[in-house]
Amino acid sequence: MIPNHMRFMHNSHSRHASRETKTSRFEPPDYICRDCGGEKHYCGRISVLLSQPAVSRALHRARAMFQDHLLVRSPQGSELTLRGRKILQELEGLLPKMENLVTPSLFDPMREKSHFRISGPDNVCTVVLPRLCRHYANGRYQVQFEFLPWQSGIAELVEHGQVDLVLHIDDGLLPVHFQSERLYREDWICAVARGSRFGDRLSLKEYLAASHIVVGTYAGVQTLPDKQMAAVGEKRSSCIRVPYFGVALQCLAGTELVLTLTSGMISVVKRDRRLRLVKVPQELHGFHFLMAWHPRLNSDPPHVWLREALRTIVPVGGKAH
Repeated sequence: MIPNHMRFMHNSHSRHASRETKTSRFEPPDYICRDCGGEKHYCGRISVLLSQPAVSRALHRARAMFQDHLLVRSPQGSELTLRGRKILQELEGLLPKMENLVTPSLFDPMREKSHFRISGPDNVCTVVLPRLCRHYANGRYQVQFEFLPWQSGIAELVEHGQVDLVLHIDDGLLPVHFQSERLYREDWICAVARGSRFGDRLSLKEYLAASHIVVGTYAGVQTLPDKQMAAVGEKRSSCIRVPYFGVALQCLAGTELVLTLTSGMISVVKRDRRLRLVKVPQELHGFHFLMAWHPRLNSDPPHVWLREALRTIVPVGGKAH
């Protein structure tokens, strides 16, 4: 809290003090300046809302601290000394900043600049990034978004403050002390070449018999579709593994490969006339994407705003399709 003897030196600009309280208003005669149309401001005088004993104590402490009387009587009323004026001018800029440290103000992205570093696999970025651009990359906002490559060791980057927010599958791999929140739900869908032999839906037997192109965002870590297959005692076969869904889609045309991808990328598949969509076996079930962050960012106003911004752009109904 700001010491009272420092607050005493600072005009609170409060015009509407309650008359029902038992505090006394120390207000020198020329507190209302005739040259300013009656507007209240300093004019070399001060105004406080304190009881008389509190005024005396605050003034005594201030005089002892600054080794100056600070306030003297004159024929026109109470007046600041020269040192008092200088101190008051300094407090004009200092106290609001100190108040913001005690009670942080809300973040205004249209006036305040902030740089956010976000990371996630390309399938979640395909869903989130276009919506983020449409809402906030229109020249009205001062914020900047930097999307960093998804990589192993992303948790360490968050831990050391090099990444602010991660968009991640709810697979239990994030450190337990991270804060997280579900953003939206995804389902699985398969993409195949338009001329391939597959029908509109794959049975589990057909799915397991097919040759798959697997997207593994973490080296050496089992993918979520493989985990779900393992849960029913099965394993799919693959001949190629890539780190990006976008690249995997480019590999399908002219092959009999099957790509299992998230439903948020359905529109990408539909725009490519060389490809078509196929329904997955019922053993592959949906999941959620999370946004996760370090606890030190819980109450930071810019990051509170960032998380709320992501909540507002997630797909209607909590699904990407």
